[in-house]
Amino acid sequence: MYEIEFLKVIVFIFGLASLVIFIFNKLKLPSVIGFLLTGIIAGPYALGLISNLNIIDVLAEIGVILLLFIIGMEFSIKKLMKIRNIVFIGGILQVGITILVVVGIIHFFTHVPYNQAVFVDFLVALSSTAIILKVLQEKDQVETHHGKISLGILIFQDLIIVPMMLFIPFLSGESSNVGRELLFLLVKSITLLGVTFVFARWIIPYVLHKIAISNSQELFLISIIVIGFAIASFSAWLGLSLALGAFLAGLAISESSYSYQAIGNIIPFRDVFASFFFVSIGMLLDVNFFIANWITIVTITIILISLKSIIIGIVSFVLGYPFRVAFRSGLILSQIGEFSFILAKMGLSNQLIDNHFYQIFLAVAILSMSVTPIFILFSKSITNFFEKIPMPLIVRNGLRKLPKRHIPELSGHTILVGTSQYTSLMRSMELANIPFVIIDTDADLVRDMQNQGLNAVYGEAQYKSVLEEASVKDASSMLLYVEGTSHKATIIKAAKMLNPKLHTVVRTRYIDDLEYLYEVGANDVIPIEFEAFLEMFSRALNHYLIPHTEIERLLAKIRANGYKAFRSNGEKEKAEKLSIPDFEINTMTIQKDSLAYNKSIRELDLRNKTGISILAIKRREEVHSNPSADFVLKENDIIYTLGD
Repeated sequence: MYEIEFLKVIVFIFGLASLVIFIFNKLKLPSVIGFLLTGIIAGPYALGLISNLNIIDVLAEIGVILLLFIIGMEFSIKKLMKIRNIVFIGGILQVGITILVVVGIIHFFTHVPYNQAVFVDFLVALSSTAIILKVLQEKDQVETHHGKISLGILIFQDLIIVPMMLFIPFLSGESSNVGRELLFLLVKSITLLGVTFVFARWIIPYVLHKIAISNSQELFLISIIVIGFAIASFSAWLGLSLALGAFLAGLAISESSYSYQAIGNIIPFRDVFASFFFVSIGMLLDVNFFIANWITIVTITIILISLKSIIIGIVSFVLGYPFRVAFRSGLILSQIGEFSFILAKMGLSNQLIDNHFYQIFLAVAILSMSVTPIFILFSKSITNFFEKIPMPLIVRNGLRKLPKRHIPELSGHTILVGTSQYTSLMRSMELANIPFVIIDTDADLVRDMQNQGLNAVYGEAQYKSVLEEASVKDASSMLLYVEGTSHKATIIKAAKMLNPKLHTVVRTRYIDDLEYLYEVGANDVIPIEFEAFLEMFSRALNHYLIPHTEIERLLAKIRANGYKAFRSNGEKEKAEKLSIPDFEINTMTIQKDSLAYNKSIRELDLRNKTGISILAIKRREEVHSNPSADFVLKENDIIYTLGD
């Protein structure tokens, strides 16, 4: 029966989510809000469609693990070191200032004991890693200044979760030896980092290379999932965060040459499971409680968003960023985070908060999460509005010069996909001094090319992450030499989505593929089958003593027209006729009532009168190539003509 219950949950969630997301897409609203609304509707406090919330919790946990796993893969240790000031200085300032301000406000206005005030600050200090990074990735804003500030502070918040969890028993009076527990935490953290380093440095690159050369996509995918979940499970076994372990596992894989292929494989699973996380958050909201206390909830939410925006804006300013970046970062990080739900449950069980406060917290958290995608979507417009307010020049411009965004080293280059079959093309590109990047699934070949100093990326070119690593947005052209018409089409669509101006040249085996490949966005399609035909055709014309320059002119004209003459027009061509722009090669049979019957080629004078040249004449089983002007045409003679 558990299997039936599990399937019922999947059907209800995906069915309802499909309808809600469809409506939200029509309204151009973020899908995250749609998933939250799906959870509210299907949850126990609304329609009650889902009774077993444990299934949702498990699927949601997998979604968070996969989300942070991919974030780790996309965010290498080198990138982490580049924003270390944001992670540590910015993170410490954000959490520290929030603690001081929130504790002061709560204790002053409500006279709540300090231990409870500090616990409430733990809930407020965290922001939603899942929602922020999902929306930033969708909007391609992770590499922006506000994106880096958000990511850096979120990383620190994920690191500080475990110490917060250890402090909860101390705040409730159940534990007095915090020092010993912090020492154990330090030992566990060093152990986790050490194991991750060993995996990243020696084990993962070796294992992934051996798997990659097997050329099995299924084995590669399974291995990536095993690595991610193994390190995440080890982190949980140590008493640390599953999410932290998943992030470190992603960082370990990011140091290998196969991270971009891994990202492409995992993303579809991440999107499916992450949706369960947002649905599970929505299910926690008690609709009746929200309606009864909506004024209080909305007021607290406004205060929360305003307070966190100001604090994070100040932190961003201290880090040297100008007003527009600081204000935008504050808006993005102004909600309550998903890990606050875990802390809230612990606080409820340790009697640091009562059930009424817990329901208030849930409602405020979900409401603040719901408006986050809207803030990110319109953050630029909101920032532009507030930037008009008069302010000191130092606040407007920041404490230091804004660092420029990373500019890819390659620009105007060509991307070669599947080049292991024609290394001569790469040599030609080098001789012509044309910069290029190679994308291939042959792990040994890619490694050899990288060792030779060539720009080579391992992975399937259909994945956005692989194409971005090849700097497709700055590329001028792409040459595809891969098998499978649908595979070619998928790559073309993915590349054109990232760079609509990209000139794509595709090799295909069959003429029948021309129309489809042009429709999906190919600029030039080279059919091998027809190239072979052209070569045969060229040699046949040469046999008929057609001048070489004339043959070359004809072939060049065919190619220059992009093989349009041979693309389907919906009508079945006759076997005896081949149509080419401005040319026709025809076969005609001479009948007794024909004007050409019993006349010589000289008498007909076809070249001067019509521009037609007679290439050959077939009489019974004998073929007369390049017949003389005195050749007389008889009944049932078949003549081959070339017309202009």
